[in-house]
Amino acid sequence: MASAPAPPPRRVVVCGGGVVGACTAYFLSTHPASPTVPTLIEKSSPACAASGKAGGFLALDWSDSTPALSALARASFGLHHRLAAALDGANAYGFRPVHTLSICLPSQPAEPLSPHPLLPSWVDPSASAAPPRQLGTPDTTAQVHPGLFTKAVLAASGAEVVIGEVERVVVGEGCVVGVAVKGRGVVDADAVVLALGPWSGRFEMVKEVFDVSGLKAHSIVLRPRNPDKITPHCLFLSYQPEPGAKMLDPEVYPRPTGMQFLRNEQGRGCSR
Repeated sequence: MASAPAPPPRRVVVCGGGVVGACTAYFLSTHPASPTVPTLIEKSSPACAASGKAGGFLALDWSDSTPALSALARASFGLHHRLAAALDGANAYGFRPVHTLSICLPSQPAEPLSPHPLLPSWVDPSASAAPPRQLGTPDTTAQVHPGLFTKAVLAASGAEVVIGEVERVVVGEGCVVGVAVKGRGVVDADAVVLALGPWSGRFEMVKEVFDVSGLKAHSIVLRPRNPDKITPHCLFLSYQPEPGAKMLDPEVYPRPTGMQFLRNEQGRGCSR
């Protein structure tokens, strides 16, 4: 007797083309038992918001003081190494191990200092008010270009990308039946994944369960004149403009494609 034909794959629609949506599409499509190639809906373009402008910094053990997060962080670090091997991450999206330093900047101009052995050659020694501290080594910290990473895993998923604005999730008889896309009608679905970041809070079904909001940050990308001289060192800086002022905490992420300066609105201080 012939075996029954395999059931067709479920129709899955992923809403949001950031890193969460792209990775969801990738792992759905590569599931060893029931691979499903989803449809992904994105209003503008993949990695157009935070997923294209984040630091892309990876750490093995920085959450070890928080037991609930430690195992997740370590699993994530290992997964990034496996993804880089599978997707040629070094060339496709700038994956590489890095040295990571904490540097406190002086509030006033300082006298030139002798180079510290931890400081890379492209950092002015007078920019450090105290000896730098090592936060991570190439065995425990790494980086990716977040925008290129997002686009690489999305491309590897084979997902159909629909550019359009998600208006609502369509429900019929208590079940999800599709996603309404502005100007395009309804995309049929048996399951829907909402991966819209802070925009997820616009949906009533989400607002009833979660309080979703965004966190403002600034990001600047510089392209050095001699990029080959910029070594893979990520810098976590702390700077107080004047006594009593709020501590500022810019982060510096050199990449093969340029150097990014990122500052979150929440300060950390020199203790990190």
